[in-house]
Amino acid sequence: IDEIIPEPVGGAHRDKDLILENVKSSISNNLHYFKDKTSEEVINDRKNKFLKIGRNKGFMNNLEDLSDLNVDKKSFINIFRFKKYLIIGVFFVFILLIYLFTLL
Repeated sequence: IDEIIPEPVGGAHRDKDLILENVKSSISNNLHYFKDKTSEEVINDRKNKFLKIGRNKGFMNNLEDLSDLNVDKKSFINIFRFKKYLIIGVFFVFILLIYLFTLL
């Protein structure tokens, strides 16, 4: 989605001429943006637009350079610590179950 086209009051079917003019204007404006770009620039622009979706709070530091994929070390360490405690907990439960079964 590049733009949301406003509808006439009551919906697009109420004023077909206005909605057609709004669509025509939107298409014209959006095509004008690509007028002076090469086909490679257009493809890269569209590709980067879709690659940016959902990356505003991920591993990206710079959304303009999609090759800048850095792992947030603090988040990685927290995930590792959580998994480490989870593994240790499961190990102790397993040992406890083995001990209980040997008593039976």
